[in-house]
Amino acid sequence: MLIQGAKVKVGDRLILSDFSLEVRRGLNLVIGPNGAGKTTLLRSVIRALNSLQGMEKGYVPAEFFSSDIPVEDILLSGTRNKLEKYRQYVELLDVGKLFGKRFSTLSTGEKRMVLICKALTEGDLIIMDELTSGLDLKNQRKVLEVINHLKRNKTFLASTHDLQWLGYADYVTLMKSGQIVLQSTPEEVTEDLLEKVYEIKIKRVDFKGRPLFLVDI
Repeated sequence: MLIQGAKVKVGDRLILSDFSLEVRRGLNLVIGPNGAGKTTLLRSVIRALNSLQGMEKGYVPAEFFSSDIPVEDILLSGTRNKLEKYRQYVELLDVGKLFGKRFSTLSTGEKRMVLICKALTEGDLIIMDELTSGLDLKNQRKVLEVINHLKRNKTFLASTHDLQWLGYADYVTLMKSGQIVLQSTPEEVTEDLLEKVYEIKIKRVDFKGRPLFLVDI
């Protein structure tokens, strides 16, 4: 998927300047500090896709309403799907233990796991804003394992400000102040580039063949 020459304006304010974005099969990570324009970029992609027929997508927003309905109804809302269709992802994410509970009574992390399960069922393109926000380490690992398991058949477009995810991506879009600074693979991301984007000292360490980036204090 390729979006070229797009702009986003709110009133007279230019939020995202002329940008192009290529999304490929695998995990496409949009990374950058708070206020970089990551959420705006994802919403722009969603608006562009809404105009296309036959493009099935799942979306996990960074923020969501806390509806006072059962978890099962959250999964089924807005679709004609039967609960059986969700079973594979319910098992992979261990969401079944939440069945029978009201969505509003769940923790933030539990709610996000339910919405990730819903998104995985609803499309081959999965858009996730703030990839693991609110998730503990166990559930972060679980989500990463599921993405790695599914990314040969699904496309993931996810945003985060957390550098620990950079080494697990297949493709990286680095953003700052409404501008796309780099689109490449994690191997092409350098300490100098990240230091300019985040305005702090950063150290790169290679671990098990993956680049990891740490705050250098």
